[in-house]
Amino acid sequence: MRKEVSRPFLRRTIRFLLLIPLAGMALFVAADLLLSRNLPDLAPWHELKPVNEFRADMAGPDFGWPQWLALESRLFEEIGELRSKAFSRIPLDHSRYQPGGNRFARRLSRDWNRSYLLQPERPRGVALLLHGLSDSPYSLRSLALALREAGLIVYGLRLPGHGTVPAALDDIRWQDWLAAVEVVNRHIRQTHPGLPFWMVGYSMGAALTLKHTLDMLDQGLAPPDGLCLLSPALGVNPLARFANLQRLFSELPFFRKSRWLSVLPEFDPYKYQSFTKNAGRQMALLTAEVDAGLKRLQAEGRAQDLPPVLSFQSVVDETVSTQDLMDRLYGVIDDPRSELVLFDINRISFFRDYTRFSPDRLIATLRTLGEKHFRLTLITNVSEESAQVEERSGLASGGPERVRPLALAWPEDVYSLSHIALPFPPDDPVYGYDARAEDGSPLDTLGNLAVRGERNVLSIPAADLLRLRANPFHAYVVERILEFTGRSRAAEGGE
Repeated sequence: MRKEVSRPFLRRTIRFLLLIPLAGMALFVAADLLLSRNLPDLAPWHELKPVNEFRADMAGPDFGWPQWLALESRLFEEIGELRSKAFSRIPLDHSRYQPGGNRFARRLSRDWNRSYLLQPERPRGVALLLHGLSDSPYSLRSLALALREAGLIVYGLRLPGHGTVPAALDDIRWQDWLAAVEVVNRHIRQTHPGLPFWMVGYSMGAALTLKHTLDMLDQGLAPPDGLCLLSPALGVNPLARFANLQRLFSELPFFRKSRWLSVLPEFDPYKYQSFTKNAGRQMALLTAEVDAGLKRLQAEGRAQDLPPVLSFQSVVDETVSTQDLMDRLYGVIDDPRSELVLFDINRISFFRDYTRFSPDRLIATLRTLGEKHFRLTLITNVSEESAQVEERSGLASGGPERVRPLALAWPEDVYSLSHIALPFPPDDPVYGYDARAEDGSPLDTLGNLAVRGERNVLSIPAADLLRLRANPFHAYVVERILEFTGRSRAAEGGE
């Protein structure tokens, strides 16, 4: 006869099993706290947080675009005061916090860290552009200019916590970002009724674009006429949501650095180099909300309510998950007006022996999404002997494939795109690898910076310096977005 387990023994066993994850969590936090002590010393822009930043609880019915700009103006006045007082105590060299900005910022006639409104002569539509995490409105500058030239009124929104100091992302919430999007969207609906409306989102901005669209559908409001997504952040490291476990201890000065995942020199005028753990947590929470919303839409049989979606994604992306984009978004979409454009790696034979990643399985996964009637387009080499690329496009559910040669090619020293490269043209004055001065001479940029020497000497990781910052196929992205919004560049008399 089997002997019964005593209740006291069972309770002890359960308590022991519960202690295991708690002990593991405690060890994780302890290790994180101790390792963070090795980070470089914090500068004033890692410690001082602006007080004039927008928060979700400000977004009342009377808070519109004019109020947003007024608040943002006070915010940048505050940053100017910090720059002249607190920041001047330390050597700035090439820092973004130099008076007047560093040499990259001074190349442009306006401060692209701030929200903007671009007005065409004869408006035919409206576009709202949303940048990525730790970025600024500059990241979609080239697209904004192209859309304005094509007749769209363009709103470029600086999301809360961005464009100022890295510390501003230490206590921001994803609800603040979404509330800011809602403020501008409400203004657009009230100010430009009857005009077609598109949303363009890059990385985190793409996640916010989808979240806002899903909320509009849930509220019975008309969604945008179309969504354009670049490097959409729909899947990030799942551990990111636990990034703030050390928060209680980080109030102690000894563990203050534990709020940061990285502390780096701030030489980039339009993107933070240092990264707070809270920013990663908020990004993880936002992607979870988007995923839940897409699943709910599919379960309720309302997937057809989504507007057409045009996405651009590199098959290799160290920042976000390409697989999650396929599964979470395009596993729901069933609309031939929607399209996923994938940029393949450079398959020229020279790189074959140096590449350890093959995207073939990833691309094949799209063929297993069932009878999903969206278009799948692959930009890939014409052959392994040619750097020229072609467009291969067809329905993901199968059928004939259209092949179209493109007048584009891989640069000889580029083996793939990157997450941060997609929105920037090769001649971008800050990130381009082929930028030129007015006299035609090569222009030094963050995208063509080439330094060589011994390992473990530079304060910036070598991998970050080598990461591609501009897209050799940017002209194709612009062309496709202009087509998607109803006006091709050719129709405007351009290229």
